Amino acid sequence: MLSWRDTLPALINSGYRTYAPDYPGYGNSPPDSNKKFTTDSLIHYLEGLIDYWGLKQVVLIGISMGGSLALGYTLKNPKQVKRLVLISSYGLQDKAPSHQLSYLYLKMPWLNDLTWLMTRKLRLAAKYGVNYIIRNPQSRTESLIDEVMEAMRNKDAQIAFNQWQKDEIRRDHLKTNYTSRLSEIEVPVLLIHGTHDFLVPLKYARRAALLFRNARLEVFNNAGHWTHRDYPEQFNKLLIEFLEQ
Repeated sequence: MLSWRDTLPALINSGYRTYAPDYPGYGNSPPDSNKKFTTDSLIHYLEGLIDYWGLKQVVLIGISMGGSLALGYTLKNPKQVKRLVLISSYGLQDKAPSHQLSYLYLKMPWLNDLTWLMTRKLRLAAKYGVNYIIRNPQSRTESLIDEVMEAMRNKDAQIAFNQWQKDEIRRDHLKTNYTSRLSEIEVPVLLIHGTHDFLVPLKYARRAALLFRNARLEVFNNAGHWTHRDYPEQFNKLLIEFLEQ
């Protein structure tokens, strides 16, 4: 709900059967002690869920890390995907912002623990984090801050996300980068990106739009990494129109 609270009602009211799973360790989903949290393992979970639900074809909508999972799933299961919606998607960039600093940050577990502790305990720290990914002041509500602080109290999520980051951020590159394979994807793709996304800079979405066979890029002015929560009404309208085409 932290990711999709503003979008789920729009999809359901438009008549779409909608699934929004919490991956292991997130939300109320227990962690998987038998597997490390990597992009490949998360794609495996997604394959298992879609198979369990008995879905023959799906539209995948992913934000950030979820975008890379949608891309990876589509490349492995091209006949099962009808359309792709990628919001501020990971899996399109060569390096993380301030890549060397990000790499060093993950080598200092105490600093990572301090970041999570401050965000779950100090409202000011949570607000600072939200301001970094949501640019629209009207969308940075007190209830959203409450949701973020609650999510950060989940220590299983901290472990899962840290494992994923350590696996992804290598010394001089990112492990998952689908750029060279985007031309293999034939289904319609909607890319949505904010002009002020500092985690996945807009230039990577612009490059990806040219590499897909059938892609459309929509840029939201003065939006950050959570474009869909920055301007939910604009996003939902665009999404429903894309699904109905």
